Amino acid sequence: MAQQREAAEPFIFRNASPAKIRNFRRLAHKRGYSVQKGGRFWHFAGGHDKGLALSALIGFYRVAWGARIRTIALGDSGNDLLMLQLVDLAILMPKPDGTYDREVTTKMPTIARAKQPGPAGWCHALLQALRAGASVRLNRNTPTRTHGS
Repeated sequence: MAQQREAAEPFIFRNASPAKIRNFRRLAHKRGYSVQKGGRFWHFAGGHDKGLALSALIGFYRVAWGARIRTIALGDSGNDLLMLQLVDLAILMPKPDGTYDREVTTKMPTIARAKQPGPAGWCHALLQALRAGASVRLNRNTPTRTHGS
């Protein structure tokens, strides 16, 4: 069923040890599924993710417009990692308690970070990034910045 869905199936592990979660993820991967930890839920999908979808979308726009496009993505957890790694400007959203996802900060230590969580923080960070325009450098060369003062 998950391979037929256009999106992932959210779920929660209840009282599962880290070893059992790793084993579940390994078995799912062997069968062609992906299991990603999100902000509040785990996500079970048929081998697709946000990164794959975004990569296709970017490709379509580049072909249609015949030009390189500038891309921005905002995310708050490990299931956003592939998407965040693909774009020119990645912005990490804080959790409601103000912390940032450790998996993302470990793999992307220089990622821009929004100051506020939730819709208000997302809106403020995106508007600030859009106002910055072409002056924002690519992800891999960008020092850590805070979006949304």
